[in-house]
Amino acid sequence: MRERYLAVRALLEQWAEEQGDQVSGKEVLVKPNCVSAQRELASTHADTVRSALEVLAQLRPKKLILGEGSSEDTLRAFKNFGYLKWAERFGAEVLDLNQDAYEIRNVHGENGEHIPVRISKTALRSFRVTLAKQKTHDCVIVTLGMKNLVVGAIQKPDKVKIHQGYPTINLNLALLAKELAPHLTVIDGVEGMEGDGPVHGDPVSHGFVLVGSDPVAVDAAAATLMGFSPARIGYLVYCARFGLGQLDRENWEVVGDSLEKAIRPYRPHRNYREQLNWELEPAVLEKYGLA
Repeated sequence: MRERYLAVRALLEQWAEEQGDQVSGKEVLVKPNCVSAQRELASTHADTVRSALEVLAQLRPKKLILGEGSSEDTLRAFKNFGYLKWAERFGAEVLDLNQDAYEIRNVHGENGEHIPVRISKTALRSFRVTLAKQKTHDCVIVTLGMKNLVVGAIQKPDKVKIHQGYPTINLNLALLAKELAPHLTVIDGVEGMEGDGPVHGDPVSHGFVLVGSDPVAVDAAAATLMGFSPARIGYLVYCARFGLGQLDRENWEVVGDSLEKAIRPYRPHRNYREQLNWELEPAVLEKYGLA
């Protein structure tokens, strides 16, 4: 769809005019969402990848990397979804983050223990660009730019270690986001997923694109467009408390069309009500400075 390519490129070019100097001379990681290597609806569209690589390549990065740590087969996903030709055209290195050098970070266990997980070094040290699409989720209500980057940076088989109940996964996403929050978020909302996301849900024709440098605000805006309250999404609440961005709408600077015109309520995952129970005990909140 040429319209998607043009819309994403136009917003990225606008961002580049104002903040593109952040990329010059840096290693830039462009991270699509390939939770599935087979289902295109669950993954970032190739036209969004094309737009991002095209604009970023013009900003003179030290190195441009198209990288993902899929829970399936990263390189097969890149091939199946048509990413490789755009990486070649714009001089981007292709990297499976699961095979990257790594550093150890600890996440919170359900019983309060520290659990080590391997995190891609490239994801930790790069200027991070997340290319997400809006989908409902089976654990944290929605998956958007922040979750796409954080979970993709965790190497297999350690990804599963953050999944220890609804309260714990929301906390762990925020803990890791302190080092892995995207510097630039692109959400391709042309077509989303509702119901049993993040892989097996149903398509939603929506027709929006969001681009921004505040990872919490962009995700919160996308959640709003999906009909969900950002204040009920645990990891976004915790990320805001960590100072990673603005959760409250009154603090957003929205350029372009009104959000109200684009709201289209999504059918949540079947266990949505259970997912709302993400609040942690006060002692845990105090331990991590979230009280």
